[in-house]
Amino acid sequence: MTETPARVLWVVTDEKPGHRSQQEGLVERLQTLAPFDVHWLNIQNLQLSLMDVLLRRPVRPELPAPDWILGAGAGTHALILKLKYRFGAKTILLMRGAFPMALFDANITPLHDNPPQRANVLPTIGVMNPVVPRYFGRNDTTGTFLIGGSNEHYHWDDGEIIGQVVQVCQGQPHVQWVLTDSRRTPDSFLPALKALGLANLELISHRDTPRGFIKQQLDRTGQLWVTRDSVSMVYECLTSGAPTGLLAMTRLRQSRVVKDMDKLLGEGWLQDFNGWDLRQPLPITEKRLWEADRGARWLLEYLG
Repeated sequence: MTETPARVLWVVTDEKPGHRSQQEGLVERLQTLAPFDVHWLNIQNLQLSLMDVLLRRPVRPELPAPDWILGAGAGTHALILKLKYRFGAKTILLMRGAFPMALFDANITPLHDNPPQRANVLPTIGVMNPVVPRYFGRNDTTGTFLIGGSNEHYHWDDGEIIGQVVQVCQGQPHVQWVLTDSRRTPDSFLPALKALGLANLELISHRDTPRGFIKQQLDRTGQLWVTRDSVSMVYECLTSGAPTGLLAMTRLRQSRVVKDMDKLLGEGWLQDFNGWDLRQPLPITEKRLWEADRGARWLLEYLG
């Protein structure tokens, strides 16, 4: 039986963490499902003029010519279109761009960005990420808080969030909780929480978390509480399969993010702090989310 030759995939990246995370999640699933020869190219090191395209000049002669080209982020759009016409490769764009989607062979865009209904567009629930779901074998005596910070969608108040953390820890004293903050968390937050001396709460600054810490927590912890301003983290929590709750925050305006979080709560993906008995562990949801896997399978079927 003849083996299927590996497709050559160029991943054009602007190295922004959010874009890179989406690409990594999708590429990992593609490589799991089919043979791919993957090459990551930073846009800073890949200059291509229109004349280069028209004269078919070499682009990266040390690399095999691409069969597929994947881009994420506005800075990659024009470049991958030039590469498309230079090599005749199939192009994949993550998220909506400034160019018409018809110019790209395939597009994967979150529903909250209102993608058009086209055969070459796959709408996703949130953005893709590298998290792999795990529905069994979690440690029910552990829990994790993932804390965001100042943002344009919700009012941030140290005392309000600290009060909720205290209530959760006191409601389930048999659970050993871990809390980590983010770059957006005010410097005053962790010291104020530490001063309370909660026996079943360990605080770890994002500056001190070891590599892979968040991934490890998502894979093992029994339940998760996350602030609703941390959109990417919310979807990573959902993908992980861990029971997840949203801490309460006062909305500043009816933004896309606010509507998205309200929709997730309304559809039962998450539990709301204000509506949950904090003496009870968060429930396992019957819903399943793994958009990187769904996106990879769709691309393999649609692009062939």
